[in-house]
Amino acid sequence: MRLTRTAGIFLLLSAFSAALSAQNPYYQQRLTAVDGLADRAVQLDDRTLFLDFTRATFGRLKVDVSRLAAGDTLVVRLGEKVMAERLDPAPGGNIRYSADTMVIQPGMGSHLWFPRKKNLRNTSGRAVLLPDTMGIVLPFRAVELISPKRLSEKDAVRRMYHHVFHDDASSFHSSDSLLNALWDFCKHTIKATTFMGVYIDGDRERIPYEADALINQLSHYAVDSVYDIARNTARYLLFSPAWPTEWHLQMHQILWYDHLYTGSTDLIRTHYDLLDLKTLRKMAGPDGLISTKKPPQDTVLLNAIHYRTFDNKAVLRDITDWPQNGNSRLAGPSYIGETDGFVFCDYNSVVNAFHYKSLLLMAEFARIAGKPKDVDMYQSLATRVRKAFRARFLDSASGLVRDGDTTRHSSLHANMFALAFGLVDPSEKSRILAFMQSRGMACSVYGSQFLLDALYDNEESAYAYSLITNRGDRSWYRMLKSGATMAVEAWDLIYKPNLDWNHAWGTAALNAITRKIIGMEPVEPGSKKIRIAPQLDGLDSLQARIPFLTGIAGFRFQRRSAGMEVEVSLPKGSSGIFRLPDGFIPKSIRINDKEKSFGGSRDIDLPTGCHLRMEG
Repeated sequence: MRLTRTAGIFLLLSAFSAALSAQNPYYQQRLTAVDGLADRAVQLDDRTLFLDFTRATFGRLKVDVSRLAAGDTLVVRLGEKVMAERLDPAPGGNIRYSADTMVIQPGMGSHLWFPRKKNLRNTSGRAVLLPDTMGIVLPFRAVELISPKRLSEKDAVRRMYHHVFHDDASSFHSSDSLLNALWDFCKHTIKATTFMGVYIDGDRERIPYEADALINQLSHYAVDSVYDIARNTARYLLFSPAWPTEWHLQMHQILWYDHLYTGSTDLIRTHYDLLDLKTLRKMAGPDGLISTKKPPQDTVLLNAIHYRTFDNKAVLRDITDWPQNGNSRLAGPSYIGETDGFVFCDYNSVVNAFHYKSLLLMAEFARIAGKPKDVDMYQSLATRVRKAFRARFLDSASGLVRDGDTTRHSSLHANMFALAFGLVDPSEKSRILAFMQSRGMACSVYGSQFLLDALYDNEESAYAYSLITNRGDRSWYRMLKSGATMAVEAWDLIYKPNLDWNHAWGTAALNAITRKIIGMEPVEPGSKKIRIAPQLDGLDSLQARIPFLTGIAGFRFQRRSAGMEVEVSLPKGSSGIFRLPDGFIPKSIRINDKEKSFGGSRDIDLPTGCHLRMEG
């Protein structure tokens, strides 16, 4: 780094509180503003200075114009996409680029802020608003300054906005350089996209969506134990839902993860009746399966779940994945969208897989709320739905899950969601897993979250790892090679022509590393107990720090010619259960430096705050 960054300037939102309460009630007073100089400066010619901050962040640029005279023209260009030592002025999609031309006038002052043009789409309608006092905020990585007098790199300061974030709470390094790069890339995405105080769908719309929130939440948990943005977003979405059927059904998973990581029950208890409605069980037919088409949707129910017309959709619609359809102009006629050719019917398997999962979680919520009769009811409903799901969607000839009740087509999605949510019997898994592997990454960056979970939860870790680290067109590697410095909304511009370059729902790889490769997830509320079930295929070494409410857990792994070494450190407030990697038989187990004999079980109980070391 040629230039030394200026010291961070931390600004609490007290100055903005009045505006925030009016424009964004979920924005808490934990905004941080950090001023910094560029990492690299290049004088392109006598008039043009190029400044590269290495990574895009959401913020503004302050330019010192004190050396310019009245009548001088200043051009300021900001953008996310860099080509060599210039900004790409036509980056495509919604990749951000902004150009302002100003004639210096007397009385303007010594410093000017950029950008100066408001984006109408993300500052109107359903968009979550920032206070006017913050000015216009844009994601940008680099700057071009053009003026008649040479400007110095010190004349341009980027003010980066983000929610409170503890950079040292997490770390990761492994023997796979691509995995390391992906983790850093996704961690930066999580930090940079916290600037709204709620999880949004990127800069194009700045609207919270349930599917974005779920992935964003899990990835945020992977790198910091700050939970208020996830909770703010959950509160928002309970009363401002989007149009896809599955998105409503994801609220149960969002609040379940909130409960596991924070230990809090208030959201579940307060909104219990609304969460019951959001199972959409009132849309169920005689066998318990739900449909958004038969019978027509009840406006009373839609009003009760706070659904209003969204994107000109007056009722809920099944989505499966997004985009649903192909873009033959860019991707070619063979590209059929991100749903793997899913055939939409009156009764669809993906929606009902989500419905089943929501009923199971409502049984857990009923326990939390102290409603034993409801526990029995939801368990009974879930059992009924599982039976009907298998009868209607499981194809006895192929052994695969069909997309819907009136088609023989089986997509990746129909099978991966059924597998992820426990609708597949053990004897059926091998055929379904083989089919899933034949489809590859035939889903979007959103769908990849559930694909990876389904694979890792069924110990198909080698294949899952190959998907995370693959270098094809539909990969996180492709995001890195594109020049993006935050996660991208889709695998590539050809698959989603209006994509943006700052979309945290593209970070499934991050939480898969923490939750599945390292295998650390809470199994008791408030992370009082943590399961550690590493699946380390493809790696020779790994070292990580992982934050929980109770403190920071540590993990280290080293493969040896004769076996491996594993170390785990638990926070003082957490006990644990360690699941031995498949095929690993430890020769030595030490817990807090005391030798422990191996009892033959794959699961080893760990006391609170302990240090485990194993060799084998």
